Amino acid sequence: MRDATIALAGMLQASELVRQNATSGNCSQQAAGASIDSVFCMQPDSTEGAFGGLGGVRMGLRVLVELFSARNRPENLQSLNYALGLAKLGQRIQRDRPRQKALGEAIQLVESAWRESELPLDDSVISQLADVYQNHVSTMDFRLQVTGNPTYLKQPEKVAFIRALLLAGIRAAFLWRQTGGRQWRLVFQRRRILEQAEHLLQG
Repeated sequence: MRDATIALAGMLQASELVRQNATSGNCSQQAAGASIDSVFCMQPDSTEGAFGGLGGVRMGLRVLVELFSARNRPENLQSLNYALGLAKLGQRIQRDRPRQKALGEAIQLVESAWRESELPLDDSVISQLADVYQNHVSTMDFRLQVTGNPTYLKQPEKVAFIRALLLAGIRAAFLWRQTGGRQWRLVFQRRRILEQAEHLLQG
């Protein structure tokens, strides 16, 4: 439950960052950096290790606690819908072995630029990850629709950032399934997930 909760928080964090960028054009750079970095962490020592520690999914944990408690806000539901869409994409990619292999190879090609970059959110890395998403995810039958302010959704750099964050969300979706995460658990184990998220935030 602990690992699945962390992975779910990773999905929600990427989704919340997408929502923020699409509606306001801004988001937490620290949270975005942790999410983007997770794309390149293929074999983490632990689930939280994929995000550089629990601090790397703190935003996602907060969204998760709000979603499953009386403090829920309408915008959290939009982030949840994005997360559920990412989970669906992740499941379909994992069932499509050739696509999954091609996606992994494409990310590996970007990894060298990511390692050489001295910036947390390098524009070149973001642009390349956006291309990976467009070439290997946007070509699927099921596509995730992002809504927001047209002013930002028409800006190429904002669109690239959103696509890179969606790729980070898919990475978290892979982790979620690997740790036993399933959509039915969000309904029947809601209380346990909330308690775990609250415990992780306090820790």
